[in-house]
Amino acid sequence: TIYNGECSLRLYLFVLSRHPRLWWHTFKAGFYGVLRGLNIINLTTFKQKFLTFMSHIKDPQKEIELFWDKEQKNIFKWYLAQKNPDDVICSASPLYIIEPILKRINPTAKLVCSDIDMITSRIENGEVNCKGEEKVRRLAELGLTSFENGYSDSTSDVPMLKLCKNKFHITRKGKIEPFNPKYFE
Repeated sequence: TIYNGECSLRLYLFVLSRHPRLWWHTFKAGFYGVLRGLNIINLTTFKQKFLTFMSHIKDPQKEIELFWDKEQKNIFKWYLAQKNPDDVICSASPLYIIEPILKRINPTAKLVCSDIDMITSRIENGEVNCKGEEKVRRLAELGLTSFENGYSDSTSDVPMLKLCKNKFHITRKGKIEPFNPKYFE
C-alpha cells in the first residue's frame, strides 16, 4: 500500500530486463498464472511457482537492492511524510523483497510479510501467504490487535482493517480516501 505498484511483479520485470536469458521463465509464470486464473491452484502455490525466477540469479540480494535503487521513488510521498518509528507494515509480498526498502525508509517499523525462501520459493515455517485473515492472525501473534489508522489498496485487507479505528483506501495514484463503509457492515 505504501508503494505505487505490485513489487513482486515489478521486481520480476526488472530482473528480466537485466537478465534476458531468463525470459524462458515467462512461459512457466504464464502457465501457472493460467492455472491460478482457472482456480486449479491456490494463490500460495502460484506465488511459490512464480517466484522461482529468483533461484536463477547469481546474486539475488544485489538485484533486490538495485531494484529498490530504481523503485524507491515509487514509495508514496504521503507515507514518507507521516511515517512513524512504530509503524506496522503488513504485506502479502515476500519478506526478502520488502525488508530492504523498509530498512531504508523506516528501519524501526515492524514488518509482517509472507516468509518465502528467496532461493527455493517455499513458504517457510508451514505458513500460508500473508493475505486476508492470515494478516490478522500474524498481527495477533505479535500482540497487535488494534490500530488508530489502517491503509489498504485492496478489499482483501478488510479483515485487517476491522482492527483499525480509521480505515483508508489508497487509490492506484496514491490518493488517500475513506474506505467504503459497506465492507465493514
